[in-house]
Amino acid sequence: MTLMENLLNLFRVDAQVRGLTGRVKSAERFLAAQEAKLKTALEQLHEAEARLRQLKAKIANVEVETGSLNARIDKVRTELNNAATNKQYTALLTEVNTLKQQKTALENGILTDMEQVETLSRQLPELQQQVEDRTRHRDLAAKELEERRHDVAERLSELEKERAAAVVHVPGEALKIFEQMADTYDGEPMAALEVIDLRSKEFACAACNMHVPLETYSLLRGKPDTLVRCGSCRRILYLKTEAPALAKK
Repeated sequence: MTLMENLLNLFRVDAQVRGLTGRVKSAERFLAAQEAKLKTALEQLHEAEARLRQLKAKIANVEVETGSLNARIDKVRTELNNAATNKQYTALLTEVNTLKQQKTALENGILTDMEQVETLSRQLPELQQQVEDRTRHRDLAAKELEERRHDVAERLSELEKERAAAVVHVPGEALKIFEQMADTYDGEPMAALEVIDLRSKEFACAACNMHVPLETYSLLRGKPDTLVRCGSCRRILYLKTEAPALAKK
C-alpha cells in the first residue's frame, strides 16, 4: 500500500476511535458540569445553615443578656424606692435609665437578625430542594456515563487494535504530522483536494476552501508516497477518487 492509502486507512480508523471516545468524553463533561452545580448548591445550603445557626446563637445570647439587664433594672428600682437621699436617688435613677438604654440598643440590634432568621428559614427548604434536584441530575449523568462506557467498550477495544495496526504502516514523520493536525482540527487531520475546474486548473482544499496550486494536484496524482499538505490550513491532502489526468497540450 502507498503512503496515502495507509494514511487514509489510519484516518478512517482514527475517526471512529475519536467518535466513540468523543461520546464518552461528552458524557464525562456533562457529569462534571452536574457535579459542579451540585457542589454550588451544597455550598449555598451549608452557608445558609451556618448563618442561621450563628444568628440563632447571637439572638439567644442577646436574650440572656437582656434578661440580666431586666434583673438588674428591677434590683436598682427596688433600691431606688428605698433611697435615703436625693443624691442616692439621682444616682440610682441614672443607672436605671442607662440600663434601659442598653436593653433597648440590644433589642433593636437583633431585630435585623430576627428578620434574617425568618428569611433564611424560608429559604432553607428551597435550597434543600435544589440539592435534591442537583443530586438526582448528577446521579443520572453518572449512570449515562457508565452506560456509554459499557456500550462502546467492546467496539472501542477493536478499533484501538486496528488503529495500532494502522499506525505501524505510517512512517514516523508522517505520523507526527497526522497526529498534530488531528489535535489541531479535532480529529480532522486530512482533507480532500476538490477539483473545481480541471480544464481551468482550479483546485481547492475541501476543509478550508482555499486555492490549491496545480503542482499539488499533480504531486498527489503522480506520487502517492509523498505527503502533501494544504498551504493554508496545513492539513494532509488526498484525492477522493482516481483523479483524471490533465489533458496534454
